[in-house]
Amino acid sequence: MFATEIDGAYVMNSCGACLGVLLLTLLGGCQQERNDPPMPLPAVDLSFELVDESGDAVTADDYSGTLRLVFFGYTSCPDICPLTLQNIAIALDSLKSLARQVTVLFISVDPKRDTPERLARYTDAFHSSIVGLTGTHEQITAVTNGFRTTFGYSLYDVDGQTRPLERDEYNLLAPTAAYTPYHGSQVYVIGHNDELLDIIGYGSKPKQIEVILRKHL
Repeated sequence: MFATEIDGAYVMNSCGACLGVLLLTLLGGCQQERNDPPMPLPAVDLSFELVDESGDAVTADDYSGTLRLVFFGYTSCPDICPLTLQNIAIALDSLKSLARQVTVLFISVDPKRDTPERLARYTDAFHSSIVGLTGTHEQITAVTNGFRTTFGYSLYDVDGQTRPLERDEYNLLAPTAAYTPYHGSQVYVIGHNDELLDIIGYGSKPKQIEVILRKHL
């Protein structure tokens, strides 16, 4: 497996992503096929006030009118984020010129480490259509509540044990502290009219993502 280092975070290339997708495929083969009707989409609040990779304040209105994918994560994430973003990037490449009609918003849940500059280097390693967003802890809490997802942190104590970290404690930590964020793994598909169209589950293959994007373009 090959990887690119971005300030200590490793971004998998196509070989690493393909291996991860293969493993997910093999694991998925153990599940029984079902014909259940699709689950109804949750009611979500898509509004937000955050900061983009240039350090400029942005809102959801700045991306209105385009097809968007919204994904929460952080740049030092070891698995969920790089695999998901790599699969999205492959799907976007398959769309060719249509990819210009899609914006991917990668919202960091770790603003203490993920500065706009760090986010820019990270997202650029995947695809030019991926934009990193960050903000204050309060702003990120508001947008995750609106999307009805969650995030948090665990901290290694002096005995090497982990414990949940209160969100208020997070603001007091140094970026070098031994904490680990956690977050939801789903990708939200937002339509041109600012409605939630679909939710892409973790481990979705690039072709599956491509089909969903083509459906809504």
